[in-house]
Amino acid sequence: MFSSHGHLNFKGTAVAAALCLVSGVQASTLLYGLDFNQLGSNQNFINLGSGSTAISRTTGYINWSNAITPLPDGGYSHCPNGGTFNITSTNGIDGLNFSTGFSVGIHMYYSSSNPDWKDAFSMTIAGTTIRVEMTSANRWVIYNGASIGIADGTELFSANDNEWNYLGLTFKGNEMQVYHDGELVKTVTTNLSDISKVTSIKGSGDHNTAANGLFIDNLAVYDGVLSGSDFAYLNAHEMPLTIPEPATATLGLMGLTALLARRRRA
Repeated sequence: MFSSHGHLNFKGTAVAAALCLVSGVQASTLLYGLDFNQLGSNQNFINLGSGSTAISRTTGYINWSNAITPLPDGGYSHCPNGGTFNITSTNGIDGLNFSTGFSVGIHMYYSSSNPDWKDAFSMTIAGTTIRVEMTSANRWVIYNGASIGIADGTELFSANDNEWNYLGLTFKGNEMQVYHDGELVKTVTTNLSDISKVTSIKGSGDHNTAANGLFIDNLAVYDGVLSGSDFAYLNAHEMPLTIPEPATATLGLMGLTALLARRRRA
């Protein structure tokens, strides 16, 4: 513990203290994770997270392929005819709480070889089903949310053809934030509240089921409000079981800095 000059060596102590600070911080937990990486038309959905609400599939098939991949692990879901995943609970999906907040992230890919409105996924919140759709003008929008304070056609961001985009949505109280590839692009004040419930999260095919050219992958639903850096990480990596709070690194560095400053003064 002592250096050659007789002073205490705080390096190991500082690291230990930083780790202690880190361990006491609440992390966001993966509740529902779907990684579409299995070939074939029939797959039982395996939830990679800890949420207890069952994941089912609707009538119809889902095409699986590794021809277009946002991540090296491969796979995508293409739902041209209504076959899709569905996380549903009439009492509210387990773990989704507007008081403490929750976050949804998903990779989306659009090809304009057959221009048309295309539905990536939908969420039923407080009895209203909002749809995230690509317009024929290459703009991702939210539709059917007017009754909960999200105006029809609320634009999320524009996108280029044949490119993956990562959409991140956070909800807490009456605020919804929208992220594109980790960048905050919009904040919306809704009519939702701490007691609102999410009763369904459903994959593409809920609307305009005949449309082709839309692909989704890596659905991730976390408790807590994720940051832009969190969504940027999810855009480029697999889904971790936990994501540390942004304050974690700050607290650890503060503890480390303080201890190292004491060492220098000694």
